[in-house]
Amino acid sequence: MRTWLFLATVTVLLPACAVSEEVRSGSDPTANEPGSLITQDAATVASVQLHSGSGENALPILHLGQGMPLRLAFDVLSRSTRPLTITFYHTDRTWKRDLMPAEYMARFQRDDILDYRPSRATRVDYVHYEYTFPNNSIDFRLSGNYILRVHEQGREEAVLLERPFFVSEQAAPLDMRLDNPMVAGRQFASLQPVVRFSPQELSANAFDYAVCFMRDAHYDAMRCAERPSLEVSPDLMFFLEPRQSFTPQTIPFYINTADLRPGGRIERVNRQSSPWRVWLEPDVAELGGSSVDPFLNGQARIQGAVGVRGEANHEAEYVSVRLRLVPPGNRPVPGAVGVVGTFSDWQLIEANTLSWNAQDGWYEGDVLMKQGEHAYRYVSTNAGLQRSLETGMPQLQSLITTLVYYADIRTQSDRLVAVQGVISR
Repeated sequence: MRTWLFLATVTVLLPACAVSEEVRSGSDPTANEPGSLITQDAATVASVQLHSGSGENALPILHLGQGMPLRLAFDVLSRSTRPLTITFYHTDRTWKRDLMPAEYMARFQRDDILDYRPSRATRVDYVHYEYTFPNNSIDFRLSGNYILRVHEQGREEAVLLERPFFVSEQAAPLDMRLDNPMVAGRQFASLQPVVRFSPQELSANAFDYAVCFMRDAHYDAMRCAERPSLEVSPDLMFFLEPRQSFTPQTIPFYINTADLRPGGRIERVNRQSSPWRVWLEPDVAELGGSSVDPFLNGQARIQGAVGVRGEANHEAEYVSVRLRLVPPGNRPVPGAVGVVGTFSDWQLIEANTLSWNAQDGWYEGDVLMKQGEHAYRYVSTNAGLQRSLETGMPQLQSLITTLVYYADIRTQSDRLVAVQGVISR
């Protein structure tokens, strides 16, 4: 997938980080620069999922030496079946890759993905891949931030996809809360995470710690606090300043393509085309999604898409969904308009730009997504339209995750000593 040209100018999903903002880069996949989180997926890769245990909306957090394994699943839109290779990299808390494999891997750095099967009787051909770790070949000896890369066998530079995940020690219990300060210029109260913990046996130096906060599954918009409050000594307290706290975001739009029948938000369905086609009712820029839609935590749900009739991993269809956005006054605006969502890992890609329909007075475009539950948002380089897109009802439910890092001089990297999440309501 190619990054959309106006990616750097859109900030609705990736608000500025308190210390640094990590923006996914489409540069050299072997680059080792701060701020280069992951490379873009290859154009043939779709429906990437990485989560803990069996819950598709769980964050990919692995507890060192215990807990639930992580599941990686994805499709390659092709008839060609072939094994692929997965390689693991350790990073510091700013996602800069560091250390040698022997320092962070307990066994091997890479493994082959041998669990793959072609789709069955689908209009769009694809090969579904599954990989679970830790396993007999892959395990970790060091906590911290990690990136996995899936690539062609014997060609580490031939990248198909990369995804971040976390390995935590869970060495310190956390006392976490969410405050709701009113900030000048914001219509609704913000989300201000506050965390308190005891450093226990790790270090007496409070400034060896840093705490980052993440909303939902937006890894590349983590906000960090590096200076602890010493008011609760010997405990440590970290929080975001009110101006750095999470700005309320509008409720995302939601679609369930599992049961493709006209009704609700689905206006029309064509099962004779290849791929199947679906037309949704138009979305209105100022309204946003519905508060009754399920909370997906920024991730798709696919496995139950075909119910008892079959297995979604291999039998779910890829559907072309016609999305339509009605701007204020039914008039076009200067600049570009596009859609991001769980079907694109919340990345702006060229295929998901929208065009203006002068006859009907809306922007429209077709988005390819696998049957399942998806969330999405519209984004624009036009400041006025972007403001309109942000005026809908605020999303009251969000998962705010606290990640506590310890700068360990012995390992020359950032250990992840504790993780905890709180759902705002």
